[in-house]
Amino acid sequence: MRVSMLRLELIKSFLLAAVSTILLFLSGVAIPIVGVLMIPLVPQPALAFGLKWGRGHGAVLVALVAFLLALFGGKELALGYSLLALMVLLLLFSFGRDWPIEAVVAGTAGGMLLVASAVLGYFFGSFTLMQRVLRATLTENLEISVKVYEKVGFSGESLEMLRERAPQIIDVVLRIMPALAFMAFVTVILINLFFLYRRFPHQHASFVAAGDMREWKSPEPLVWCFILAGFSLFLPAGEWLKSLALNLFLIVAVFYFLQGLAIVAYYFHHKNVPYFLRSLAYVLIVFEQLFTLFVVGLGLFDLWGDFRRLKKKDLNPSQAS
Repeated sequence: MRVSMLRLELIKSFLLAAVSTILLFLSGVAIPIVGVLMIPLVPQPALAFGLKWGRGHGAVLVALVAFLLALFGGKELALGYSLLALMVLLLLFSFGRDWPIEAVVAGTAGGMLLVASAVLGYFFGSFTLMQRVLRATLTENLEISVKVYEKVGFSGESLEMLRERAPQIIDVVLRIMPALAFMAFVTVILINLFFLYRRFPHQHASFVAAGDMREWKSPEPLVWCFILAGFSLFLPAGEWLKSLALNLFLIVAVFYFLQGLAIVAYYFHHKNVPYFLRSLAYVLIVFEQLFTLFVVGLGLFDLWGDFRRLKKKDLNPSQAS
């Protein structure tokens, strides 16, 4: 009797997670602008299901969803979902191994970036063709944005400046595309981990190494990657090497941004800052460039400044004194 009840609960959870995943994904694809906000939530039902019922069941779930999307929606929809499905599989694989959160996030985002690059390379056949198609797509999207800004009422001078600088903007975006993709993957992964933390408050240790996220810090050797990548930008080297260094520099900067964000959250928590002011500060950090750079600097110089006094906490009483 007990086995039958468990099996029935498993089937119900499986169907609910599958339907939720499909609805979230189709809503994200079909609904303009607002739908994009739903895309990061697409992996959540499968992750929660896999965390509760095991990796194998989670893998079957994402495989079934991909098959149904391919069957009824076409290869394009299935291919679009496959990257999120890969994220689910990589996260489920990393859960329960007592890995630190930076290893889980970086490993998953890195795996997604490698697979996405391989798939794009396979479909386009050459880097030149892929760059040409991406350039055309970005140019078209930029033109659409300019038309929208024109209708909203932006000044003609600003729009003309945007049109003039469009080729340079597109060149920069294409150059840092790997870093931008990595940042996007990290954001989606962290959003899903945040919701898993909320849904399973007593199971944190079952998917990442336990610890207060407000006390998180990036691995200390990472600073050498940051310094070497930054130094390489000024070397008289080829464009490909400079592009590689720039992308590595930006990817490492993501981790120092997250460390800076952890420092901000640490002091907000310990100083009991009202939630309204916290929300306002986070909005400024995300959307205001100066605040973003300040948080990156905060994370970087925490290596020497130890702004949360974490090193002192790790000492025994005689050492601390």
